[in-house]
Amino acid sequence: MKIIPYRVTLLEPLLATRIAGDPNSGVSYPYVPGSLVRGAAVAAYMRERDIAALDAGAEDVRRLFFDGRTRYLNAYPVDARGIRTLPTPRSLFHVKGEESSIYDFAIETISEVDDEKVQFVAAARESQPFCWMEDNHIFFIAPERRINVHTQRDRVKGRATDESGAVFQYDALEEGQTFAGWVLVDEDADVELASSLLRRSYRLGGSSNSGYGRVAVEVGTPQDVWRETPNRIAPINGGETFVVTLLSDTAVRDPNTGQYTWNLQPALQRLLGVEIERVQAAAGEEEQRGVWRLEEAGGFNRAWGLPLSQAQVIAGGSTFVFRARATIPLEAISSAEWRGIGERRSEGFGRLAFNWQSEAQLARVTPPKASPIAQPAPKLDGVAYDMAQQMARRALRRELDGMLCKAINDVQIPRRPPVSNAQISRLRIIAREALPHGDLARLQKYVEENIKTRRSVRDQFDQTRLGSERLSRWLEERLSQPETVWNKLGAQNVSKRIGDNVQVSAHGNESLAREYTIRLIDGVLARLAKERRKEDGGSR
Repeated sequence: MKIIPYRVTLLEPLLATRIAGDPNSGVSYPYVPGSLVRGAAVAAYMRERDIAALDAGAEDVRRLFFDGRTRYLNAYPVDARGIRTLPTPRSLFHVKGEESSIYDFAIETISEVDDEKVQFVAAARESQPFCWMEDNHIFFIAPERRINVHTQRDRVKGRATDESGAVFQYDALEEGQTFAGWVLVDEDADVELASSLLRRSYRLGGSSNSGYGRVAVEVGTPQDVWRETPNRIAPINGGETFVVTLLSDTAVRDPNTGQYTWNLQPALQRLLGVEIERVQAAAGEEEQRGVWRLEEAGGFNRAWGLPLSQAQVIAGGSTFVFRARATIPLEAISSAEWRGIGERRSEGFGRLAFNWQSEAQLARVTPPKASPIAQPAPKLDGVAYDMAQQMARRALRRELDGMLCKAINDVQIPRRPPVSNAQISRLRIIAREALPHGDLARLQKYVEENIKTRRSVRDQFDQTRLGSERLSRWLEERLSQPETVWNKLGAQNVSKRIGDNVQVSAHGNESLAREYTIRLIDGVLARLAKERRKEDGGSR
């Protein structure tokens, strides 16, 4: 028996639709269901073997995907420390107006609390669906979500029409988050294959061709020792009460009617091999209470292209309090937690924990601060590399152009520049001719032959000041040291990166420095010409 840990990082919003909301909306589960992970593994298995459909009767296929000997557990959100959180037990509550103290009905009924002031934590599951309990402390977390509104389009016309134009909404998990889960493998020989099927990028969930569902899966080293909850397993003595917390949705059937039921006792009794009874208020036992909820669970079969039939399940986080009529050995508890209970266990249903909750009162603490999650950057090659280079260069130029405009506008231009419009225009013509090839030598030659050697022209450039600096000196520095243009623009560290191996930057790019030097000179001269026209009575 081996445990394969895996982590799912959302590269795009994920829409793992559950049965909720109105017909014109899709609401995602707050976690990555094990059924999606199993479906991705099935797709990878079929691609590797180049087959169009699985033989569901084959022994290796049934063992890997269908009969529960390999179980793909739900991936729940991780906290800032990277620890996988668990569904919030539904027996937790706080007193109205006093949210710092959390009480647990499954451990002890607080008789002095007015029932009207009891507020169950699970009633606000959208804001605190997951938690982590350690000693007598607890904190709650909720994954970030994204709500997008879409309009249905006609497939032929490519736009909304009167007949096909419904507005619908997607409530999806936000990209950039990480979720952690496990794959439990009964047969050691299947560990390597199961790990290889998961270790890649996938598209999960709905609308995967419309900007949803791209994820990266990271697979850890297989483990031998494992338990979903942090506390250690201990045997349960005869006559002792114990708490069972469901860590995922659970589908069990009534042994008499065959219908789905909330009553966990018969199935759990068969699983443990020990007779148990449920502690309930109806029998006059008020010291402990179980709290559970029934929900509808569905799904979608891609092979059929049809939704699965809906089933009534006991919601994750439900708690039950039982009394053992005989000692439940450690091996029976460990086996029950390993195998799970009920139907659809290969999809992550039926996870349970014994005596995870042990404190009647917990102190609510602030969760650890979240740290940014780095998305894996792909290494590009071929056409993708060329396209990424072009995109990065365009993005870099767009940012540099904005900085260039700001730098030109920030230059202090005198109200009455001594330099004549004729001299400005001649220099601008040379600058524009030099720009296509970054020919700074031509500009330098013009300055040497037509400005420095002619006293009347040199005086005009010397007397014109940009702030406290003479225009002649400013031009000389720009033309002799083009690399300093990045300092003038504030772009010394500007760069753009796409993927793992595509990066362009302004620093060290000589041709780009020459180009932006000429554009900076031309922009400043244009502002001087505009100021001269104002003095000469022009309107522009």
